[in-house]
Amino acid sequence: MSPTLKKSLLMGLALSLAIPARAEAITFTFDWTGQIAGFQVSGAFGYDATQDYTDGIVRTEDLDFLDISFFAPDGVLLRTYEDNHLDPGVNFNFDTSTQEILQVGSYNEPDGLSLGAINYDRESGNDISEAEESSLSFWSKPPRSSTPHLHIDDWRDDFGFPIGFSSHEDVSFPPFTTQQLVDDGRVGVEYLPPNGQPATPLNETGQFAQVARVPEPTSILGLLGISSSLVVAGFKRWQRANEDIAQQEA
Repeated sequence: MSPTLKKSLLMGLALSLAIPARAEAITFTFDWTGQIAGFQVSGAFGYDATQDYTDGIVRTEDLDFLDISFFAPDGVLLRTYEDNHLDPGVNFNFDTSTQEILQVGSYNEPDGLSLGAINYDRESGNDISEAEESSLSFWSKPPRSSTPHLHIDDWRDDFGFPIGFSSHEDVSFPPFTTQQLVDDGRVGVEYLPPNGQPATPLNETGQFAQVARVPEPTSILGLLGISSSLVVAGFKRWQRANEDIAQQEA
């Protein structure tokens, strides 16, 4: 699936399926691509923009909705977690002033990130045998060197992908170039010549998850031709929500 198609479908889905029945809801999408294997994560989240949040940070419990999808390096959808903010172990923190997801800290800290299934970080001594209900996780953790980075892990090995870096299916290190990761000696052999090559060019660094605000339903129609039916459905739902609110307040 091309990035444009995936982004369009996701934005349409955010409007048609996930936006709560509230006129004050503000919606964002987010995307991330792994530095070595090229796994991809795309999601959408929303919250009530009229509320005051401590230090301007929207936490997991403040969200109206949070959906996340995991894609293989070839773009094939692996799994979607709807209403992920209601699942155990999820940690999400969004700075409303910078419009950035906090992801430089450990996965279980106020400045960290843990999405998808429950994260069983081996480095923290968790017992992977307990991960019977876990699968794909997208999570952050700086090691002892305090270098921020992100991981994707398939804890049950549901999909059988080779290791991308260290013990993880994929990673991204925003402070380090791909060449530096290769020089570290922990990149999986499937992503090194002659078997293959890393997804990110050797002279480029990894990335954090990037956020984009979804336009209001009345303006998004001109932006998304490929997912217009989903957008129209979302706009109609938005209209109905406003009508219901007006009737309740009358």
